[in-house]
Amino acid sequence: MNNKKSHRERRFLIAVSRLQRAIGCVVALIIILALTGCGKKESSEKPTTDAAAAQANQNVIILTKENLQNVSLKIEPVTRGAIETTLKAAGTVSTNVNKTAKIVTTLEGRLVKMNFDLNDRVKTGDVLALIETPELLGRPLELKAPIDGAIIDRKVTVGELVSKDKEIYTISDPTDLWVIAEIKERDIGAVKVGQDATFSVLAFPGEIFRGQVVRIGNQVQPESRTLEVRLQVGNADGRLKPGMFADVEITTSLLQNVIVIPEAAFQSIKDAPIVFVALDGDKFEKRVVKLGLQRPDRAQILEGVKEGERVVTDGSFILKSEMLKGQLQDKD
Repeated sequence: MNNKKSHRERRFLIAVSRLQRAIGCVVALIIILALTGCGKKESSEKPTTDAAAAQANQNVIILTKENLQNVSLKIEPVTRGAIETTLKAAGTVSTNVNKTAKIVTTLEGRLVKMNFDLNDRVKTGDVLALIETPELLGRPLELKAPIDGAIIDRKVTVGELVSKDKEIYTISDPTDLWVIAEIKERDIGAVKVGQDATFSVLAFPGEIFRGQVVRIGNQVQPESRTLEVRLQVGNADGRLKPGMFADVEITTSLLQNVIVIPEAAFQSIKDAPIVFVALDGDKFEKRVVKLGLQRPDRAQILEGVKEGERVVTDGSFILKSEMLKGQLQDKD
């Protein structure tokens, strides 16, 4: 009896021992799986962190002292300013008809004297010419200047017989001119009286002249589908001449207090506009920017840089070259 009992106890203890070993194996397996999962998670996170760091490093250019000595960089702070939208049009410089007068004779006779020639300046009341006419019984007819200005045209010579209403001179004020701009039909709605305008002429390349919209026409030309817009232009130095062709830009809107960066700061990579922001010391960071209004010399920045940061203007192409050179070396 005791032997049977002892045998059952041994079998029970053996079963318990096996169960404990099985439980231990399961626990160990769970721990191993858990550790393996953590390892995978860590390994999956590490490349992401490394990739971000690598990308950040690619965007930062470090110039050596030797580089800085051999290149010339101009760094300017990012500020707020104004930028305008403009409308381009072809135009022609013209006399100011409101300050132009034609001098005609009121009687028939012989022109015996002309006191002024082309481009001569005259004052109101100056005697321009004398005409002998039988109607005045020996006294010459005096033709006088009705306005101040310059002689821009003469139609006769001394000794000619002139008929009644014959044009003798044309006087105009050369210091006050018009530019007649031809505005395309689709753009007419953007033009308003009082808008500022600039223009250039072939005779003075690179020079900008200024005017203002003073009148808008009321009829579209059927052939060209354009409308005449008149600009009033000062010409105190007399360099502008009626008949000159003009490239006109009319300011149609103006944005104030926006971030504006000089055109020299912009480079492009894969058609994306970029600038280089100066960091501490000899470090420069490439930034992709989003542009707003653009002018030939500057552009509005919507995203990418903030007011107060410093950007490279003159010499930004050098940083682009250094960055591209570094990327090629990394590939090798």
